[in-house]
Amino acid sequence: MEAAVVVGASSEIGRAIAEYFASRGLALHLWGRDRDRLAQTGIACEAAGAGAISETVVDLEDAEQLRAAVAGVVESGQSIVGLVWAAGQFQWGRFDTVDPAGAESVLTTTFTAAVTTTQLLLPSLIAAAPSTVVFVGSGAGRQAYADNAAYVAAKHGIRGFAEALHLDVCDEGVTVGIVSAGLVTAGAGQFAPAARERPDAMLRPIDIARAVQFIAESPANVCPTEIVLRPATRHL
Repeated sequence: MEAAVVVGASSEIGRAIAEYFASRGLALHLWGRDRDRLAQTGIACEAAGAGAISETVVDLEDAEQLRAAVAGVVESGQSIVGLVWAAGQFQWGRFDTVDPAGAESVLTTTFTAAVTTTQLLLPSLIAAAPSTVVFVGSGAGRQAYADNAAYVAAKHGIRGFAEALHLDVCDEGVTVGIVSAGLVTAGAGQFAPAARERPDAMLRPIDIARAVQFIAESPANVCPTEIVLRPATRHL
């Protein structure tokens, strides 16, 4: 059975992405940190037509938990045709004033754990090719913003990693892309000052999921290495 792994599936963006894979009838490995919200995602995916569903509560900052979650995917015996990293942390504040532990958490969850997980699952993705790896990036991966140093660093890092990974595995039948999204009505984006001024103009989780779908369903001769999504207004 073909399967996809969605990391950050307890978030609104992760849920929208998981529902897309569910609509294809794939088995799903859903990872998240909130057990109740993860269960809600599982219910939504079952209704959308998913095959077998595995829900794993995992702390991405815990290396043992992360490796155990990967082992569960590999040992399922399923063909892993999709991996989407929609997990991340956010921290507001000037860098010399923020909690160092919080900054480390942002870097680990948003970047380091993504790199580790991808490397561990890459043999399975290559074996199941054609397959897809997508990272949910950010406008903060394309330019810098004040009071977001760790997040900006992590998102720049994941964008660079996605570009390099594409070059490493494109000849193996693995499509690698990143969705660099502007402010979204979910997660950290909804707390941005500009978002409070024009909430109606912000991107929606379904917009991110549609971009993931475009990457995943592109023909074998095409690799959308980056999709940039911006709200349709110059005020955000």
